[in-house]
Amino acid sequence: MTRKIIFSFIILCIAFVGSAQDVTTMWPYKYSDFQNGTVYFKDQKTLSAQLNVHLLKSTLHYLNGDKIMEATSTDIAYVLIDNTIQNVIVPDKYYVCNNQLMRVLSGDSTAFVAELLLADFDAIKESGGAYGSSSNVQSTRKLSSLDVGGITITNHMELKSKKDDGSLLPLTIKYYMVVADKVYPATPKDIESQLPDNKKEAFKQFVKNHKIKWKDPDSLATLLEFIKN
Repeated sequence: MTRKIIFSFIILCIAFVGSAQDVTTMWPYKYSDFQNGTVYFKDQKTLSAQLNVHLLKSTLHYLNGDKIMEATSTDIAYVLIDNTIQNVIVPDKYYVCNNQLMRVLSGDSTAFVAELLLADFDAIKESGGAYGSSSNVQSTRKLSSLDVGGITITNHMELKSKKDDGSLLPLTIKYYMVVADKVYPATPKDIESQLPDNKKEAFKQFVKNHKIKWKDPDSLATLLEFIKN
């Protein structure tokens, strides 16, 4: 294993530990608090504010004073959000794809591997009220009666004070490949279905030769050039 690979692995582990937090119905956000960031809109305007990603539908929330607001996804070109990892700021970059914020893992604006992170509210509904509970909550409630942070409660300070009063949410992670604004779910079936017939056999051979691992973003990155071509 080369030094570069080892270093990348260490950074990945640090990033995972640094971003780990309980995601609950009262705090269904990517980050443990709203972070400094900038929104770049399609009309060339920008907004510098405290930002967070709401994991119900992967939408962008920002603070206007102490009021939590939601940005219109269709107006967004991309977003940068500061992610502090062991006192080092490593900005996360997001593009809007399929009307959802997806975090860029590798690549550039023309072709990239993206991660979609969502909180699974359906798990609460299916379990009759709670997937799991934080230490301060014993009762279960149906999804329809839940207070959802950032939606039913939009005061930032009030929401922070109630962080531990919600039910724990499981998270789902899906990977996508975005090439020339076309979004490919990172599964062999989904990608092949969008390829022309004369490229499908070459795709299967490429996947086999490169031993693509569909849950490994680094492995998926090797597919970008194939799809671009």
